Parts: sequence; C-alpha cells; structure tokens
Amino acid sequence: MIPIKNPVTLGTVLRGTRTALNIPAADMAAFAKTNVVSLRKMEQGKPTAAIQTLFSLLDQLGVELYASLPPQAGDLRIPEAKTPPRRTRVKL
Repeated sequence: MIPIKNPVTLGTVLRGTRTALNIPAADMAAFAKTNVVSLRKMEQGKPTAAIQTLFSLLDQLGVELYASLPPQAGDLRIPEAKTPPRRTRVKL
C-alpha cells in the first residue's frame, strides 16, 4: 500500500496505474467526466483548492490515506515530496 500524503503522490499513483492498465488519457478523462487537460494537471500533482483542502483536513484529523494498487500496476516509484520554494522580497 502506498501512503498518499500530497497531490504529487496522488497524481503519480493515478498516472502510473492508468498507464499500467493501458487506459488512454482521453478515455480516463471521459470516464471521470472531465477533460484531458484537467486529468493531466491532476496526474502532474498540480494542487487545486479542493485537493489542498482535502489534504489539510486529512492531516488535521490525523487520517492517513493509502492506495492499494491492482497487480497490473506493478511497482510505482513515488517521488519525494518537494516543498514549494519560499518567496522572499528583495529590496533594490
């Protein structure tokens, strides 16, 4: 089981499983009633407000989310979570 702790991990699991099952992105998007662009963004781990809120709520409640992959998915490599760079103001 793979712990899902952030949008990047969720996207990696979605894309890895979809491609392992040979499901085209267009078919998956149609099944989810969305478009390919939105599916790609989710698979790339681009956080939306709703996804960020979900992970914040899960974290606050101490709920851990795990993915149980089908055997056809094989072993997925899950990237390490990257923290976004902090923005700093530079005075010139």
